[in-house]
Amino acid sequence: MPPTHPLPLSDRFLAGTPDEYVESLLTFSEDPFFRILCGGIHILDFYTRDSEDEPKDIYRTIMPQDWIDFFARQNINYILDLLLRLPYSEFPTDIPETLDTYIRNVRDHTLQRDFIRRESSERAKKRVGFGTEWALNAGMRPKKIHEVEFFAAYLDDLVRDIRTMDETEGGDGVSHVVDYGSGQAYLTRTLAKKYGHDSVGIESRPVNIDGAKTLDKMFDSIADKKLRYKKRTSKEGEVVPDRPVFGTLQYVQTYITDGSLDEVVEAIHDVHVQPAAKPTPAATAECEECVVGTNPEDADALVKDTAALDINGTTGRTKPKSLLLTSLHSCGNLVHHALTAFRTTPAVRAVALIGCCYNLLTEKSGATFKPPFLRAPHPRLITTATSDDPKGFPISSKLTEHKISFNITARSMACQAPSNWTETSSAEFFLRHYYRALLQRLLIDKGVIAADCLEPLIIGSLPKQCYVSFYDYAVAALGKMKMLDQVEFSKEEAEEYVIRFETRRQELEVVWSLMAFSAGVVESVIVVDRWMYLREMGCKKAWVEAAFEHSESPRNFVVVGLR
Repeated sequence: MPPTHPLPLSDRFLAGTPDEYVESLLTFSEDPFFRILCGGIHILDFYTRDSEDEPKDIYRTIMPQDWIDFFARQNINYILDLLLRLPYSEFPTDIPETLDTYIRNVRDHTLQRDFIRRESSERAKKRVGFGTEWALNAGMRPKKIHEVEFFAAYLDDLVRDIRTMDETEGGDGVSHVVDYGSGQAYLTRTLAKKYGHDSVGIESRPVNIDGAKTLDKMFDSIADKKLRYKKRTSKEGEVVPDRPVFGTLQYVQTYITDGSLDEVVEAIHDVHVQPAAKPTPAATAECEECVVGTNPEDADALVKDTAALDINGTTGRTKPKSLLLTSLHSCGNLVHHALTAFRTTPAVRAVALIGCCYNLLTEKSGATFKPPFLRAPHPRLITTATSDDPKGFPISSKLTEHKISFNITARSMACQAPSNWTETSSAEFFLRHYYRALLQRLLIDKGVIAADCLEPLIIGSLPKQCYVSFYDYAVAALGKMKMLDQVEFSKEEAEEYVIRFETRRQELEVVWSLMAFSAGVVESVIVVDRWMYLREMGCKKAWVEAAFEHSESPRNFVVVGLR
């Protein structure tokens, strides 16, 4: 069931113990240069520090001279290959020794994302009915389809492995899979309709639950129509199997704040649908009222607190519920809430959690602040540097005692996926960063903002046509911020900025690439913290592995724990 190693480590640490890796990871995360690249600088300030008062720009402030000389001889695409893909044996002979060491340290301390596809023979029920599997994908983009397809298969394997383990130890296996933050219930629906698991979606927004129930109704309607068509067009003597019995599908509308799922456990219908004899009218009515998703007509039913119900002549489960709590891309602290619920709710037998949006994490001890000589203080940084959240990062005692923390800039960079960058895509966002840094300098030169401005200038996304030229970008950005009447500049003046800083454009690209590359260690620390929490609470088994392809969906680490 679990992989050979509880953490997906690089070759450097495979021969040792996980604890040795954790100690080395925490030591490297305090490296001064690593800290500068992960939270100590920001692209906005890249061209603002070369005035008469501050003649040394950020690039030359932080970079060793031999690194500067080396990067000046390379193009940015080769630099990206050097950081991310080039084997150590193919490193250039003129690479500075300290740069070589830094690249190796980042690579070696970053958790490995290799995804191993499971053999189809290991999976349980896959058939959802004649020609209806595509209906499960309604509303999903290709990325979401990939995530749901492989994570649902992963959870199916996990449930069956737990059942097999319990058969030898006297347990009852998993009774329900609970999707924490189910949204439109893509994962929940797939687990119930494709794999036959009794599934529960926990969602705080009624509009999402309503949308999920609409999709449930659509799927069931399509399944029934396809089955009727198959039977109508079948050849004489051909046996057309009935529609498979799906798992129950239920929803609980709530917002988990205290880390307990006791109320959710009580709200789960304790029913089990069996392919028994043809149901009586009374039993059919009960099924339509309480088992959400079994019939098209029940799509408007909402989960309520109920006692065990008789379904198809059978009674509901009399044994205690045993839940697998899962989430697919829970933002920020939601994974922490789920882990706390695992610890405090005895009915939760196991967890399998995939997080995302590390920028939305809060910090337990207050985020580390950037070295003040590298950047003027930003209001959000000031706030997070002096605030604390007992439920924030880190959640494990090990990392809390180590007093590890990352500011919002470092955690935002941990959401990047540089190994997925292509030459075209990297050129596009390098251009966006370049124009944004130029705009910051333009606003300072025009006296619109001060170099140590405390007011955040948030632009957001702009249409692609706004990046045809810096002038077009500046006009669009200032217009969006309602500042266009405060700045007077011509196309010629805008072009002068582009020409003036063009020779330093690759320097910005180098730093951004180093920041994104280094932030893989930040994500590794966050994931290891969650794994350590499971170990500390005494889980029988706890591990981390990739649940799907990193190239399709970068946040692919699942943290698993079993009581």
